[in-house]
Amino acid sequence: MTSSIPMVGDFVRESLDLHLFMARIMKEHATFMQIGFLPKDVTYTAQAEEFKCQYDEILKEAIMLSDCTASERVLQSGELVTDKTLGAEQKTQELTGIYIECSLTVEELKFSSDPGTIPQEIIPNVQALNEKAKILTTSFAEFKAMILDQVTKCCLFTNLLPSQYFHIHKEALFYLKLINRLQNNQFVNSRVELYEQKVFWDDIMGEHAQVISHYLDPSEKNLISKAKDFDRLFKRLEQKLKGERARATQLEQLRQENIQATTAIANFKAISTDLLLGCQIRSMLTPLLTDHTLREAYYYLRILKTLKLVYLGRG
Repeated sequence: MTSSIPMVGDFVRESLDLHLFMARIMKEHATFMQIGFLPKDVTYTAQAEEFKCQYDEILKEAIMLSDCTASERVLQSGELVTDKTLGAEQKTQELTGIYIECSLTVEELKFSSDPGTIPQEIIPNVQALNEKAKILTTSFAEFKAMILDQVTKCCLFTNLLPSQYFHIHKEALFYLKLINRLQNNQFVNSRVELYEQKVFWDDIMGEHAQVISHYLDPSEKNLISKAKDFDRLFKRLEQKLKGERARATQLEQLRQENIQATTAIANFKAISTDLLLGCQIRSMLTPLLTDHTLREAYYYLRILKTLKLVYLGRG
């Protein structure tokens, strides 16, 4: 199932591509937690701020190491930054008073790729960055789990839903799993990777739809209905793969269905972000939250388009 990665460029690019995407996701989780804590919980707010600053450092280092080495397909996917990310950060900072390091987004918007050979001497720096991200994310996952435990025991009230803490904890564990594979010089063959990614991201896409529907004002009936439709759609797609022992041709059809569904929810999130930036939606959503979920949809779309789904049944 796993074997050594044969190419220096694979290790470097996959590591840096991962941090450019996931370190930003993690720092935004910390931002959302800051937004959710109440004034009395200053210790938790300070801890979330510290995690955010440390992920800024991870992202800053990944940006520096990725200069002209980032994968073209990743840069073009929209998973790192979108045309809305900078505006979403600025507006969310304005609305909440929480500082967001927007200069990193400006730097990423200038990125270009270079398919040339990656020098051997960069490897120790990338390995060190992987280890730093691993240690930080282990700690952040523990913090998220502790907050979730406090919330579910009614010892803590926040403005985030309990399911959101479960959601962001799950994403931290996903990040850790991918870092560990890279550090151990392992990769999973494409059929297993796509199966794992599909089960994980179908669940995530459905949860995004749930959260959006709950944070919309009841007067936004049309948007709520669309969000609930997406939740049901991704539940069906997830169950289709888990329950089927289909031939490769049928699974390829399922992949195409997933591409269509993920494109549709990405469009929904993009439109929602634009509407929030234009103050045209009544909700408790920040534009950074919807842009955050949009980038995750773009990541999933790239995976779906890059990896081919083949027969995964028994026997």
